[in-house]
Amino acid sequence: MAIDAGAQLDGHGYSAAPVTHAPPWDGLVAWDLLFNNLTTGLFLVAATADLLAPTVFSSVLKAAYPLALVLLLTDLACLVLDLGDPLRFHHMLRVFKPTSPMSLGTWSLTLYSLPLTVAAALSVLPHGWPVLESVRKAAVILAILPALGSALYKGVLLGTNSQPGWRDARWLGAYLTNSAVMLGCALMLLLASLLGQERGTGILRPSLVALLVLNLFPLGFLVRNLLPALQRVYTPGRLGRLAVLCIGAGTLVPVVLLSAGASLPLLVVTVLAMLIGSFAARFAIIRLPHSLTGAAPAVSG
Repeated sequence: MAIDAGAQLDGHGYSAAPVTHAPPWDGLVAWDLLFNNLTTGLFLVAATADLLAPTVFSSVLKAAYPLALVLLLTDLACLVLDLGDPLRFHHMLRVFKPTSPMSLGTWSLTLYSLPLTVAAALSVLPHGWPVLESVRKAAVILAILPALGSALYKGVLLGTNSQPGWRDARWLGAYLTNSAVMLGCALMLLLASLLGQERGTGILRPSLVALLVLNLFPLGFLVRNLLPALQRVYTPGRLGRLAVLCIGAGTLVPVVLLSAGASLPLLVVTVLAMLIGSFAARFAIIRLPHSLTGAAPAVSG
């Protein structure tokens, strides 16, 4: 991407730099965003439960940390494959630049992966070893800050980019971070239900409803940021269908289902609906620079 040297020095990152072409990013990056939110969100919710109510969630935590590690490995696979040349990944670890969202995010993911691996491995061992339990708890605490950085950096990275659409997404970081915790709470609730932990589901269900409602605020601000770009790309009919997926499936349907009951089939449908809505939002955002290149005003459905 060609940039003007002055654009790097004005305090706005690359957002004011000229664009030569849209990046070759597609569905794989949308999956990367989704799996990033799933692993960091599940870990952050599990860590909170581990620190505040360990006796209530002890059996759920044994499954939550290993699942968060599997989701992280899937996210890293998407991230590395999207580089085109997977061997280039180690180049991003050769420099640490805290003012660069890409550098900070890469290091956050690396620092998050190490204690998460320790916590996941020790979680599956039988309890009763005080030393190992102290090491596991220390690993969980050490992973919290890099997990937050990992959840936040992708939204900041896109929001400070010069690509059309992305450079207007000032609320993307807040949306992705809140969405990560929301999705993590949904996965934690599903695990608690699968394991028959009624006390855990009793705590997580109202928490998930609150997070779903809360998520409408950063989503609303993000839509306000992106609405001019979205209106250029989508006809009113297609924009309405996108809203049905992102808001209807991603928020309204889960709230209704959670209010209807706590049975396992309802929770499975709830999580699937949230995943569909979340992926649709991320895919639409990732495709904006491509769609805006030479886009004519959309006037019909």
